[in-house]
Amino acid sequence: MPCFRDAGAYGFDLRSAEEMMEAERRETDLRRRLHPMSVVARVHAWHQPPGGLLPVSLFSRRVMDDPMPLHDSVAETVPADIAGLYVDYMTRAMTGSDVRDAFRVPLTGARLVGDGARAERLVSMVDGFSGGSIRAACMLLDYDRASRHGPGGWRPRRIDVDGPTCWNLSRMVARSLAFLDEYGPVVWRDFRFDGGYTDLITSGDGDFLTCDTLWDFKVSKRPPTPMGTLQVLTYWRMGLHSRYPVYRSIRRLGLWNPRLDTAWLLDVDRIGDGLRGLVDERIIGYPGSDGRDRPRVPPAPVRRE
Repeated sequence: MPCFRDAGAYGFDLRSAEEMMEAERRETDLRRRLHPMSVVARVHAWHQPPGGLLPVSLFSRRVMDDPMPLHDSVAETVPADIAGLYVDYMTRAMTGSDVRDAFRVPLTGARLVGDGARAERLVSMVDGFSGGSIRAACMLLDYDRASRHGPGGWRPRRIDVDGPTCWNLSRMVARSLAFLDEYGPVVWRDFRFDGGYTDLITSGDGDFLTCDTLWDFKVSKRPPTPMGTLQVLTYWRMGLHSRYPVYRSIRRLGLWNPRLDTAWLLDVDRIGDGLRGLVDERIIGYPGSDGRDRPRVPPAPVRRE
């Protein structure tokens, strides 16, 4: 008589520990693919008290004092998302990144919607801050959404870049370059949290790290919001739980806004264990966290007889 040794034949699981761990890993990956949640989406869904869990009033504020003012943002003729992407990507291109690498996301999006040849022509025209270069970059950036959100819902927008818009965009890049001269250099762009993602937050990456500061980059016409401060706090906590030791050197959280020409900074030592634990356990989903960061203890030196 045959003996069936499947997972439920005797009322208990007869698989090896390795087989069960592999099955659990596959189930976790499937759940994350079926129900993705980014850092930004998770933070936006979390109800905060008035003023936020991490009030911006706790941050020190530094105005960089660019003597060249911007035109009012209402005069800009490009969508807000394209303005932000332009300042971000062109700052990368002006600080050592190859232009094609800086614009790799919209180039991918253009290929997904069948406009790869047009995107190649546009990126070849991005060579600085002339009007033609800025217009080509902004038209290329319209494909960014197709890459990030999928080509199915993408529709082209009319991109009209006038003189005041060109001035604002190029000036915000200049302000970002001056900011990085003082607070840089950048040690990691598009930082990730591999090993720190959970069932509650399955994706997301940040803007850039300098040697001791985790930075978020915004071009809003308003100061940081409670969602913005909670976002950088969540990034930092996920970084500490990730597999990247670079996050152990982070001592400050920063927000940079070139439109306002202002940076906000907060020493992480001012963030209490209670708030750290709440973010760890309830927002990100690390079980049993008390918010206390325990340093990695180096091995004891070997005594030589």
